[in-house]
Amino acid sequence: MPEGDVDAALAAAERELADGVEVPVGTNGTSVALVGAGIVNLMTALTLVRAGYRVQVFERAPDPRGDADWTAYGCTRGGGDGRMFTLTEADSYNSRSWPTNDLLTRSVTDHGWLVAKPGGLSTQELAWAADFHRMPGWLAASYTQDIFDANRAAGVGWDRLMASDPSLFDGYRDGILRLYTDDDYYRWHVDRNERIGATRRVLTPDQVRAGYPSLADAPVAGGIEVVGFTVNIHQFLARLVDLLAAQGVTFHWDTTITGINWAQPGVPAGVLHDGEVLRADHYVLSPGAYGEELLRGTASHGQIMGMLGVWLTVPNVEPRLDHSVKIARKGHRAEETNVTLGTGPDGEPILICGAGYGWTGTDPANIDSTELEMLFEALADTIRRFFPKAYAAALKTGMLAASRRICVRPWTASCLGVFETMVTAGGGTLVVTGGHNTGGFTQSPDVADAVLAAFTGRRHPMHTRFHPRRLARAYSGDGVSLRITS
Repeated sequence: MPEGDVDAALAAAERELADGVEVPVGTNGTSVALVGAGIVNLMTALTLVRAGYRVQVFERAPDPRGDADWTAYGCTRGGGDGRMFTLTEADSYNSRSWPTNDLLTRSVTDHGWLVAKPGGLSTQELAWAADFHRMPGWLAASYTQDIFDANRAAGVGWDRLMASDPSLFDGYRDGILRLYTDDDYYRWHVDRNERIGATRRVLTPDQVRAGYPSLADAPVAGGIEVVGFTVNIHQFLARLVDLLAAQGVTFHWDTTITGINWAQPGVPAGVLHDGEVLRADHYVLSPGAYGEELLRGTASHGQIMGMLGVWLTVPNVEPRLDHSVKIARKGHRAEETNVTLGTGPDGEPILICGAGYGWTGTDPANIDSTELEMLFEALADTIRRFFPKAYAAALKTGMLAASRRICVRPWTASCLGVFETMVTAGGGTLVVTGGHNTGGFTQSPDVADAVLAAFTGRRHPMHTRFHPRRLARAYSGDGVSLRITS
């Protein structure tokens, strides 16, 4: 049998195994406690309150509508003020570890992704990295298809929200321009985007420069205008919290939920705050990269680790960029850079630039300053090469240094998100969501739909496709003969 046919058969067998897993859910009651107020849980809160549920949100950080320092917040509010939706967000990153299979344990300085301090990785963290590194191509491709299916379903949800609540989307920009510096990588992405129906227009280098005067000197092999949009996430978040509060959602800011109260192993009976048990009919835990202790006792524990990204802001100088951009520089330390159009505090046009992969392991604060600086330098290099006038202006005024931000995104070794369900002692459902590998914003409407489906006893593809033990079952075979080679 040709290798391609073998791979297709293996992928079909693995997915059939995944979809055959029982998904425990309980439908009793309408009160819900959500832990975490990132974009994923806030979109879930909106779906639930509009479906008639009574929703409370508990968040360790301050109210995102306030003016606390950015370091007080998690990924959604604490990073740069830009988020992007495309149909190919969060695709499998596993193949990038080949052929050396050490991307996560090689420092950023050495063109790897390790930003954690040297010598501090635990056995658990090294095993997680090994799972990431050894994924075969056929399995990575299969998981990527599941991710893209979630993205497409989420796109329908975003369209629905834009129709029902257009006021949330002030600052919305339609369309993304993808840019590439490598000819082969460019052609590969042209094929991929056309295959999934994401392409609006394929551009030669001359067409990029003619159509986008701000990129006249950019070193591009070509471009693709694709389906997608960007928003300024901080403003979007503030408007969303206002809307949720107006619809009856109760928020508890500066409130840390430390763990799950277990009636018995595998049966949650509440969540813990300051030694007190807080109870509801249902629970949704979405702690981002900060859930190591909260998730103890769940199958998701140890599955979600941190991947750091860095942010810089520069002015959008004349001739201004009029499309948000995604820049791919294959082999560069800032391999992929998102550039989101935005507005500064005085109404001035700005470019919000985010890039970088810096693996922190289980501790989001485990950051080596030398490796972090290397990521900032890589992002600055991309800005300097693609937007030299903007870079020079930001350097002169001090904007470049003043705009430095980081965020730590929740990742999984499979590059799939996590969706875990357990029936509570009261007959409701506890859900764990997260680990969306830079796709949390993109996929949040579909995550919300999956949570509502669980609470109402309906099946949803995410229930099985994002199960936290899916990769472990694939690696073990678990009753199915699977060839796992890289």
